[in-house]
Amino acid sequence: MRCPDYPGAADLPAWIPAKIDEFTRTDSVPATAISEEAGPERVNAWLEAFAHGQGLGTHVLLRTGMAFFPWLECQLPESGWATIVRGALGDDLFVASADGNVLVVVFAEEYDYQGFAAHAPEGR
Repeated sequence: MRCPDYPGAADLPAWIPAKIDEFTRTDSVPATAISEEAGPERVNAWLEAFAHGQGLGTHVLLRTGMAFFPWLECQLPESGWATIVRGALGDDLFVASADGNVLVVVFAEEYDYQGFAAHAPEGR
């Protein structure tokens, strides 16, 4: 996995932080979910399939949780990336396509993992 750059929050399209705020509300409904009892391998496969199905691609921005480097630009491998990313960043993931057209968010909840996705609004 190559990660050559750290874009700032200001480099993101405005719709992405707004959609993340929407997804973090307690009344938001996930697009998909998987039980934590599925085990790490199945959760990773579920995550990769969900992201691929949304058109995420392999050139992405990952939210890091760091104040001075909030996003990390990465080139992901075609498969196996969920294991690497979850190992480095934890189970709550915020991943945007590098072109700013797709957002995939996964939250590790008490008994399951919940997946959310959004696409750039027309004419953004």
